[in-house]
Amino acid sequence: MSSQSEDPEIDLTRMGVRSLLRLEAGIVAEFKRRGLVRTSNKPLGDVAEQIVLRARGGVLEPNSTKSHDVTTPTGVRIQVKAMGSRLAGASAKFSPFRSFDFDTAIFLIFAAGSFDLMLGREVAAANVDAIARYSAHTNGKQPSLSQIRTLGDDVTDEMRTAYLALDL
Repeated sequence: MSSQSEDPEIDLTRMGVRSLLRLEAGIVAEFKRRGLVRTSNKPLGDVAEQIVLRARGGVLEPNSTKSHDVTTPTGVRIQVKAMGSRLAGASAKFSPFRSFDFDTAIFLIFAAGSFDLMLGREVAAANVDAIARYSAHTNGKQPSLSQIRTLGDDVTDEMRTAYLALDL
């Protein structure tokens, strides 16, 4: 095993957001291969919230805020959900909704490996509530990717533009 002094220096300040996500994914995969971590918790959800915030403006709510992540300048409460496409088979499920005290949800699906934004859908809370099935295991309603693809509005281009702006 090499010492830290032998490791090449990586200048993270010069890397774009997608490059940082790719690097992080590789690090987590290597930790898993070595048996050092058991889960693949990723910063993708936090990055997705920043994308929506950049696209819509407003404020990012504190982590303890129930039911929504972003409040726009006009008061629209947005819940943000993200998924990496390695999980994105037809039956892949988003993290659970335990409350529907928000106005709209924005779902972002990212490509495995490249972390390119593949799809963005905006769906009214009532529509998510109507189609998502309750899971006792997660104590919430979990919509599947196939359900979300059929609902709401396509906001992919708007979210891609905001995503690219995170690198500026």
